[in-house]
Amino acid sequence: MATAATPGNAREPGGATVGPASIGTTGGSSAVPIGSRPLPTDLQRSNGRRDVDATILKDAAKDHDRIRKLELEVAQLRGALAKQTSIDGTTIAATPSTLKEAPAKESSLDIPLPSFFPIPKRGDGLEFKFVRGHNFKTRFYGPHNAWSSFKELTGLTPFMRETAEEWLRPLNITRKDRNKRREDRQKQFEAPDMELEALLPPKEETDSLVAVYLDQFEQLHRIVHIPTFKKEYEKFWDPTQTRCAAFTALVLAMLAASSCMDMQPSSKFVGIKSNAYQTAERWTKACDAWLDQQSQKHRSMIHYQIMCMIYLAKRINIIKKKRFWTNSGALIREGIIVGLHLDGDQVASRITPYYREMRRRIWATMMEFDLQASFDQGVPTLLSQMTVDSKAPRNIDDEEFDEDTEELPTPKSSTEYTFSSYQSLSRQSLQARLELNRVMTGPIVDLDWERVTRYTEMITQEIDALPPWDSEEQNATNDSRKPVLAHALLHIQLRQYLIPLHQPYLKLRQYNSKYQVAEFIYYTAARDIVLMHDRLFQKGIRSLYFLREDTMSAAVSLCSVSLYQPRESTSLIMSNASETLKLIERCIAIKEDRVLRCGNNDPWGYSSMCAALGLLETHLGNKTFENAKASAAERFIGLHYKLLAYQIPPFASHDTGNIGTTPQNQESLDRTKPMTPFNTDSTPSTQIGATPFHRDATSMPWLLPQTDPLQSQVPNPDFDLNMLGMDLNELWGTNGWEGTDFM
Repeated sequence: MATAATPGNAREPGGATVGPASIGTTGGSSAVPIGSRPLPTDLQRSNGRRDVDATILKDAAKDHDRIRKLELEVAQLRGALAKQTSIDGTTIAATPSTLKEAPAKESSLDIPLPSFFPIPKRGDGLEFKFVRGHNFKTRFYGPHNAWSSFKELTGLTPFMRETAEEWLRPLNITRKDRNKRREDRQKQFEAPDMELEALLPPKEETDSLVAVYLDQFEQLHRIVHIPTFKKEYEKFWDPTQTRCAAFTALVLAMLAASSCMDMQPSSKFVGIKSNAYQTAERWTKACDAWLDQQSQKHRSMIHYQIMCMIYLAKRINIIKKKRFWTNSGALIREGIIVGLHLDGDQVASRITPYYREMRRRIWATMMEFDLQASFDQGVPTLLSQMTVDSKAPRNIDDEEFDEDTEELPTPKSSTEYTFSSYQSLSRQSLQARLELNRVMTGPIVDLDWERVTRYTEMITQEIDALPPWDSEEQNATNDSRKPVLAHALLHIQLRQYLIPLHQPYLKLRQYNSKYQVAEFIYYTAARDIVLMHDRLFQKGIRSLYFLREDTMSAAVSLCSVSLYQPRESTSLIMSNASETLKLIERCIAIKEDRVLRCGNNDPWGYSSMCAALGLLETHLGNKTFENAKASAAERFIGLHYKLLAYQIPPFASHDTGNIGTTPQNQESLDRTKPMTPFNTDSTPSTQIGATPFHRDATSMPWLLPQTDPLQSQVPNPDFDLNMLGMDLNELWGTNGWEGTDFM
């Protein structure tokens, strides 16, 4: 065991430890330690034996001094070598080859370092050595973590080891049986969870929902490796195999993400929420509860896949909308704590090529989730305050690599589409979007016109650098590839920043003509967003408008910029007024499609779009103010009439005659009397798009029959608005509504 340094020792600037000071010449004469008394001269001369003893004592003192110096130097070398311990803890020091490859650069402080101390390359960062573990079982510790002081305490580890060997082992205090603990954890991980399995639908339905997810979402946010997932999915339905609880949770979260998108027009509703939505909500809560019970220390890749899948399901189904930003921020912190923000090629941990690529993909997914949630909420993201060293995911297909791959294939060209093309290209504009996020959510400052122009040019350059994947030739394939989907999202996530950038200058247009370009950019950005969403909607691709709220914000933006134009104006915006009305109608149709699949669990968005359309029609002179209000209310109530036509009780019932009866065990909707059944046709309409605007008044129970077509429609006094499942007077009333609480 190394001897501890005494108070008399001193440390030189170069780092060498000097032992107790000695007295004597350097010419080989005996050195007498400080504190020892010299022998009398008369005794040395009178007694030869004493002369021999004195010489022996001097030599012994000199040897003792040398041994002590060597012990201190060995202890210092042990401490220095302990700092070079490999990240995974399997080796004590660097190998000779590693020492030779270490670059010989001078320290920035010009302090001479030992030859064995490897100086990291610029760009690597010392923080990379604070990632411990392998694959996804890693842990990131910053350079100033709570345990960093222990590394500077020389000799602590050998002291504790020797103490345990000498004192604790005789007392039968044995060390941990790590192998047994690892085996027990693996058995627990592979064990099934009967509660989760009880929630699984039949295999045919599960296969359909899984196919919808892989087709609609996995081309945007990469969470699973499709060939590996399909292989595990086949084993999942093998009756001879045990279902792993983690994979069951992953499948349930995947089903929750695609549940409402696989609905048919004849799907049923319980209250104002579809049956598919309530099933997805139940699956999401079950997976959330299961994940909360798992160990925070012993996690693998599938746990982080489940985290991302749960967030995706909540986002698609609008479950706890006000928590989107906090949940996405939690994902970022989960990724940082395992070092996903550091690239696997640079980290010294044992990370295979397969897991390196999957770490990049999952980290890219987490970043996109948080950046979009930050934009929607108008609050900062943690990403703008940190350095991201992880590389972009490679533009490669899943079939090109697997868990046994020793070297990842060369990435394809950025113009060649793969399932990972969106993530690969999205990283190119990440720094620009983070800068825009920092400016828009930071301290309140006045963005002068020059800065806005510069940011607009930056966004335009990023858009121009994107490949033209919206052509029909690129999308005329028989497989599941959807380049137009990635093309739309890459454009929208950049164009969305143009709207808040130029919004403050809309009011200044009437005072300064140079801000006319702000109106034009504002209008074209909102118009292009609607056109891209509508193109996907016409192709049956619903994933993008389920993930985002672009249709609502774009509709309100189109209405806002049009209302700033005088009615008699000949500007480009007013010249396209009829086209603007059609665009807002398309936004409402897309929103209705979502409502009829999930339910109107977000009534503020839809009602605001209806009101915006009415305001614009009034401004253009197409309708009077009263007729515009009646049309908006008719559209809103007509949508809920469709929801009521498909009502079912919360429990299975063979009585099909009471479709409109009040469901029991349903959440309270503040109704004063039970729901009255409506006289609907035996064959309900299969339309799932826009609600028909012109209807026969006799088919709508809230309106009385009209005898004179010139008379205004009179509300039916027997119709109760509370039957629609919400207080519409509070929703549309002027008391207490400030027009901003859409979250």
